[in-house]
Amino acid sequence: MKNFDINFIVFSPTPAYIDYIGGVMVNHSLAHYISSLGENSYIYASSTKEKYTSITIPWGTQVDYDPKNTILICPAGAGEHTFEHSIPENLKTIPNKVRWLVNDQVKYYPEEEKVYKYCNYFPILKNQKIDGSFLSLDVEHNVFFNKNLPRKGSCYYTKGNPIKNKHHKDEDLNLDNIYSMPSSQRNLYLAEVFNSREYFICYSHRSFIAALAALCGCTVIVIPYDDTSKEYWKENFPTFKYGISYGIDDIQWALDTHHLVKDNLQNIQAQGVEDIKSFINDCYTWLETKYNLK
Repeated sequence: MKNFDINFIVFSPTPAYIDYIGGVMVNHSLAHYISSLGENSYIYASSTKEKYTSITIPWGTQVDYDPKNTILICPAGAGEHTFEHSIPENLKTIPNKVRWLVNDQVKYYPEEEKVYKYCNYFPILKNQKIDGSFLSLDVEHNVFFNKNLPRKGSCYYTKGNPIKNKHHKDEDLNLDNIYSMPSSQRNLYLAEVFNSREYFICYSHRSFIAALAALCGCTVIVIPYDDTSKEYWKENFPTFKYGISYGIDDIQWALDTHHLVKDNLQNIQAQGVEDIKSFINDCYTWLETKYNLK
């Protein structure tokens, strides 16, 4: 039986919930799962996904907290995933910090902080202490599924990456403008496109949109923008393990494993919840030891 309750504050890197930025989506879903597991869970954002049960703390709010039972969970990693410049000074004073590596690690974190990986794909700096890993995944399977409709043509997505080798035709549908659409329409539109096109070419090997296209029955081809090997990618990025061709020479693999995509994502989601349970238990042990709360 617990002697105290932890207040988990998950920092959202944007003021509002945005369903097309991975670093935002996973943090909001994490806050929701922590809440659904019976914990006090807050998302430091002015809004969250409609079905999520975590409590929002609007951006700019000064937070009163007990340092002995409050944990701040911060997304961490390279590029757009650092977000540290957006964390208000009031939150930075929380002494119990968890860094969740949702991208490549680019800086060291102090020994007194907890560091967890999202998945094994993202490289960790040498000698960095890692406390574990957990993945948070939320897929709308009632939207993204194969309707077994007639298919024709291709679509593609660059995610803003420069195209070194073009693999699409000029007449193919470009999906780069989908984020200008209202969020209430975007997923339905994508599901419609992915159910009507034969091929989806994704010029990023790190975009979850490839898995959504595979769920809808598209033949998905990702074009890597760096020298990551196919074997390393498949082994360490679990959401892309099946139904996706890594480059243009792996299409048969995508076809042969299409039927495994949905079960794989559902299993990952279920395992993620179990890992989050373990993470929560770790946090209780951490604070019990740190503040002698037993």
